[in-house]
Amino acid sequence: MSDFIDVKIDKEKLDRAIRIIPQALKFELGDAFDHVGRSFLGAFRKERLQGPPGVYGDGQYGLYGTFRRASLVSKTIEGMGLEIFSESKVSKRHEFGERVLPAQSALAVPIKAFSFNQAEMYTAGHRLKKKYKYPAELKKTFVITSRGKSYLVKWITGRLRFLYVFKPYVDVRARLEFYHTWDEMQGKIFTYINQAVDKALAKV
Repeated sequence: MSDFIDVKIDKEKLDRAIRIIPQALKFELGDAFDHVGRSFLGAFRKERLQGPPGVYGDGQYGLYGTFRRASLVSKTIEGMGLEIFSESKVSKRHEFGERVLPAQSALAVPIKAFSFNQAEMYTAGHRLKKKYKYPAELKKTFVITSRGKSYLVKWITGRLRFLYVFKPYVDVRARLEFYHTWDEMQGKIFTYINQAVDKALAKV
């Protein structure tokens, strides 16, 4: 639990600062929102993008790299704010969950359970290597069926390797918890805002 969990915005101080030193308050709030954005993304990256129970998505080229933060500029203090967002469809899929359907007959799902496949098909950052992102373009592969399931296989280093399993759909669980992480930071956010108000009032 956060040490800031019971903190609330001091509305009396905030109203006083808005009334007597609006420009100084705007400056301090702008700095506070910047701290809020960086603190949130740091916590989100650490808690939800390092693998289970979250997802693997750290780094510039992972899901982390799709998130942006922007300050909401306004002539009034009431209109100031912060926006943190991602336009990635993959981020949305991991946040809310989704059933992924194939464009054609079936989805070729990489088989990660085998240690060979982990080393052969994935980077150290747990991302699928470029040549394995498009199974239809792999050379010298063929399909075999075993126990009612179809697999895309290939001879590698003298052994038959099961690389993908064909599925009619894949259910992606909601496990990113972007909004939950934000809700957990509310007390810390209020603390940053109260500190900004105090800094502005100290200039009176």
